[in-house]
Amino acid sequence: MSAFSLALTTHDPLPQGQLMQVCHHEYRELRRHRSLALGFLPSRLDISLIMALFGIECEQRLLDLHRLAERMQVFAGAWEREPQRTVAPHDTFRDQVFVDDDAAVRVLLARAQADTRLSLHFYESQLAVCCTLEMRTLLERFLKQYRAAQRIIEELAA
Repeated sequence: MSAFSLALTTHDPLPQGQLMQVCHHEYRELRRHRSLALGFLPSRLDISLIMALFGIECEQRLLDLHRLAERMQVFAGAWEREPQRTVAPHDTFRDQVFVDDDAAVRVLLARAQADTRLSLHFYESQLAVCCTLEMRTLLERFLKQYRAAQRIIEELAA
């Protein structure tokens, strides 16, 4: 498993708990896609731009989650824009990988495929326990986006 692999979480059937789990997942995904975009930048600008676009999709999903939280009046004043990081600023890029040859590109794309499959599993399991229509609508859209991302990454890896 990669450094970005998801820890499987228990499911909180309450909308507040589920919103928070999905939000934290998207922040991890945002950091993952930004790291991938940076990693591919030296040798594969095309893949770097695609990963950057996936990061922008994460930002949009986070905005949608924030709007839903406001409509549902959850997290009254306690909404976190981003979870606090547990690493010092100088440790931020310690695990950053930069690819400079075809073999490294294949390895990083394989890792991206595996992490995207984990995200698909995460959203499928969240959808299975979802108890609100608004959240279900978002989760279905997020799942569709991750399926599209999976197809794109598979094409890049082929």
